[in-house]
Amino acid sequence: MKMVRFAWMALATMLLATHAAAEVHGEDHPLLPRYDGAEIKDYRAPSLDEVTIPVARIGDADATTGVRRMEGTVTHIDYAVTPATATLQIGRYYETLLQSAGFRFVFTCAGEQACGGDMGKLIFNSGKVAPTGFADGLFGDRMRVIVAQRGATWVLLHIYEGPDRSTIYEVVVDGATG
Repeated sequence: MKMVRFAWMALATMLLATHAAAEVHGEDHPLLPRYDGAEIKDYRAPSLDEVTIPVARIGDADATTGVRRMEGTVTHIDYAVTPATATLQIGRYYETLLQSAGFRFVFTCAGEQACGGDMGKLIFNSGKVAPTGFADGLFGDRMRVIVAQRGATWVLLHIYEGPDRSTIYEVVVDGATG
């Protein structure tokens, strides 16, 4: 009897752990419906904050050029797409969405050469863009970055294709100043 109870408790724990590993509670930003099949893996609700947005190639994450520091109502969302999907396909989805919503592209790049060797470091490890420990930052050449603006709203998308999944890190700044 103890063994059966233990087996049921183990099964229940496993099911809870599987459910906990599923999508995190959060919601898409109203301007950016998620890419089909993407699941939220990390979410930080909109709040007044400061953020640094890259507006050019980033060769040095500590440099003060090629970035724009701003404050506003900031939303952070980290998505995963399984199985992995090409960054071009995901990027085209968001470019079309942004363009049809009246955004202008401030900066776009694909690959480490065009984006700069420290783009990922700036976005995921500096604490200037993604909050420390937030987002599933994958690094390498299979990245695409899109920065767009419409009035006082800024969008940054970092899209990466890994071996088993693609990731989409999204930050939206509403009411940006600075």
